[in-house]
Amino acid sequence: MSGAAAEKVKAELSDRSFRQFAPGLDGDPRKAVVLDFFSPLTLWAQYAEADRAVSEWEIVSGDYMVKGDPEGSQVTLRLISPQTSQTFPTQCQDCIETVGVSISIRNVFNPDRIAFRINDPDGVLPSPFPVFQKWTTFYEDEIQH
Repeated sequence: MSGAAAEKVKAELSDRSFRQFAPGLDGDPRKAVVLDFFSPLTLWAQYAEADRAVSEWEIVSGDYMVKGDPEGSQVTLRLISPQTSQTFPTQCQDCIETVGVSISIRNVFNPDRIAFRINDPDGVLPSPFPVFQKWTTFYEDEIQH
């Protein structure tokens, strides 16, 4: 993808936040994923039972490469020098493997049809993740950052 096309994708995603909960926001147990396209890009995930987090982690990247269709029908984001942290079950910094982890997006320029997939082909993300390996529509929050 050309630099101009990649920048157009980044501009479209900039300052947007997407959330997904399975089976739902108030589900018990519940998996949650948040994708924040602020600076930096953040992928946050949590597994909770009742009102208690059982597993929680975060991957943060100051920048990412965009590969795929210049029209945005399907792109993949490859994180550049991501930093990681885990809050539960134990706290640690840069202890989560991210080799091969990427984020795929369909319909980048169509807010009614945008969908995401978290790619973890080598199964490196912590249990009970990876989450949302299939195309999933995320709810977009109107968060001002």
